[in-house]
This record gives sequence, structure tokens and C-alpha cells, in this order.
Amino acid sequence: MLSIIWSTVAALAAPALSNIGEWTYVDYAYRISIGELPVQGDNLSPYTLETWSCRGMDGDIRGETPPPCDEVTERPVTDWPLEGENYNTFHPPLYFAFAAGVGKIADTVGIDFTDGARFASALFGAVGVAALYGAIRCWGIGKRNSAGATLIAMSVPALALSSVIVHNDAVSMMAGAAAVWLAARVVKHGNYGWIPPFLIAAGISLTRTMSVVAVLAVGGLAILMGLFQKDQRGALKPGFAIALGTMLSYVAWTVFQNGRRPEDYVPSITGLSTDPFTAGDTLAVINTIVGAGAPWGLTRPSRDWYLDPSLNSWLLEGWSWLLFAVFLIAVPVGIYCAIKRTGALRYLGILVVLLPILTGLIVQAREIASVIAYFRVVPGRYAITAVPLYVAFIAALAQQKDTVRWVLPAAGMAGYAVLLLSPLLP
Repeated sequence: MLSIIWSTVAALAAPALSNIGEWTYVDYAYRISIGELPVQGDNLSPYTLETWSCRGMDGDIRGETPPPCDEVTERPVTDWPLEGENYNTFHPPLYFAFAAGVGKIADTVGIDFTDGARFASALFGAVGVAALYGAIRCWGIGKRNSAGATLIAMSVPALALSSVIVHNDAVSMMAGAAAVWLAARVVKHGNYGWIPPFLIAAGISLTRTMSVVAVLAVGGLAILMGLFQKDQRGALKPGFAIALGTMLSYVAWTVFQNGRRPEDYVPSITGLSTDPFTAGDTLAVINTIVGAGAPWGLTRPSRDWYLDPSLNSWLLEGWSWLLFAVFLIAVPVGIYCAIKRTGALRYLGILVVLLPILTGLIVQAREIASVIAYFRVVPGRYAITAVPLYVAFIAALAQQKDTVRWVLPAAGMAGYAVLLLSPLLP
């Protein structure tokens, strides 16, 4: 319920489209709702062009903004930023099919399709929040610390935004919760069944490929356990099941969708945050995986701020910097726990260290393989699926000391209050 409240307040306060390409995701869902499957390079639909112009957008793209609302019918599609092209239809279809269904239902009762599709994201977020609380509890962590950790995850701005706009980032909380649960299933409970890990990895991969990173990290951990701990050979099964579920769904969708786009297609967004890749750029790419360009701290407010200005406040920015610092500190603490501790703290510590590295590696590998380019800095938005595992680790740490039993719940409630009140603050 708290998640739905936030999504509703934020959507009412910020009707403009997000500048992280929300118009392309609106278009993808809308096209499915009218029985079409778009392909990269398609022009945005007339509905999307009108929505983009009449709702406006947060900021601009390369100094450009959409034409005024009253000129939509008079302008060619190329007058919109990035030539009015949908460059994001390489994404897998599950989220967009769901958003299309909710948006179409909303449209039939007189609510704008975009608002309905945004509500689909709100539902994803709410289910993810409930799932995260349950997943943390699976580690034997008490109700107070589990609730506090979940509220902290909700208050991370980049993750909070995903439940407000039309974007397949909406699956991030749910995917992260799935990773927390799968890790507990394998590590704490010794359940090495392969079917749930396979289905979860495949489902996430068909919703948003990058959101499967946290589950892949759990799969990698399971494989390491199976290889180096003789009494845990069975962990190889869920590890390889995760890898197989991810790969099969990703390859099948990519082969199908890429086969439909023009052979000489170059996305209009190319170069906005990437550079062409050559062998001489290898060290620069490595820096974005394990160096300063990697998503340490998950989201850095100075470069990974995605909220609409109407949802922002000085207090929320301060809270975001605090979270960034805590997530940074979690990495050396994770290294310590991986070496010196046992049980939940050891394995969660390993995942905390592994996730930013794995995120950078997968992001850059996919970009180089698909368009022979690389990100100058890996955007923190690609790392937000790691947030649930980070807060689970923090909750496990807090569980060790009864004297701090109210710290995490208090921090979670404070973070949520700051997030919810931010639209009202300067």
C-alpha cells in the first residue's frame, strides 16, 4: 500500500514524461495495445507524439524539446527530438504486454492510456516491495529489520522512479527480491531445485534483460559453491539453471527482434552516453567495470539523478547522498564479511561486492556486442536491481546487535517520509 501511495502521489505531481526515454516505452506499450509489435527504427505513433508534446518532458535531449501541443498535427515526425524514432524496441516484450493491457483498460473507462500504463509500473513496484519483505524474512531476519530494509529500498530515488513512469525498470524491485529469495533458498535452506531458478531467470530476462543481473550474481555464487565446496555440489544445478534460463530467453528474443530491423540500422540515440569501441579502449572499459566508472554505490546523485524536478527537494538529495555513502561503505564491509564471517553475512557480503562488477561487465559486453560502442560511465540505473540485496545485507548486519533494533526501521520510515513529502518541499 505504501508503494502504491508513493506511485500515485508522484504520478499526479509529475505528469510530464521522464527524460530517460519514457516516450519510447509509452509507444512500445501503445503499439502492442493496438495489435502491433514495433521494431527499432519505427517512427513514434501519432498518439505518442501528441502525448510527448502535450504532457511535456523533464528537461531536453541534446538541447531539443518536442514541438508545442497545438502544432502536433502540423509537424513532421522528424521535428521531435531524436528524429521521433523509437530506438528502444529491442527490449523484451513481457512488461510492455502487461502495460498495454492495463493502459487499454484505463482507456476504456476514460483514463489516458499513459496513466494506465504508469499504473502497471506501480503494480510491479508494489508486488516487488511485498516480495522483498518476504524474501528478507527468509534469511531469518526479524520483522522490524526486514520492514526497515524494505522501506530503505523503496526510498532510493532511481528505484522509486521505476514505479512511477512507463518503463520496464519497474521490474527492478521484483527482480532484486527474487535474487534475495533465491540466495536464501540455496545458501540458507540448501534447496538446490532447478525449476524455480530457471523460470525466474527466464521471466526476468523476458521483461528487462539488465534486471536479471542480481539473479545472475546468485547463480554465479551457487556455481562457485558447487565447484569449491564438496558438500554443496548440488548448488551447481540452480546456478546453471539461472544461466540457462537467462541465455535461452535472451538469445531467442534478440534473434527474433533483431532479425526484423533494417540491416544498416543505427539508433538515433547513439553517442548520447557512449563512444565507439576499439581495442585501444579496453582500459577505459575495464575502468567502468572495476574502477572509478563502475556503479559503486549503485546510484551517484550527481550523475544518476532521474527524478522529475517536481519530485525533488534538497532533503531528498541529502538522503540520496547518505544512501550512496552507505552503499559505498557496504562494499569493504562485504569484503570483510566474505573473508571473516560465516553464514548469511558471508554470502550476502560476496553478492554485495560482486554485483557492481557484474553489472558493469554485462552492460559493456552487451553494448559492445550489439553496437560496437561502450558507456563512458556505467549508468547507476543499470545497478538498481542490486539495491534489494544491499538492504538485505544491511538488515543481516543490524540483526547481529539487539541494541540497534530500532535503527533500521527508523531509517526506513524517515527515508520513505522524505520521498513522499519531497514533491511538497523546495
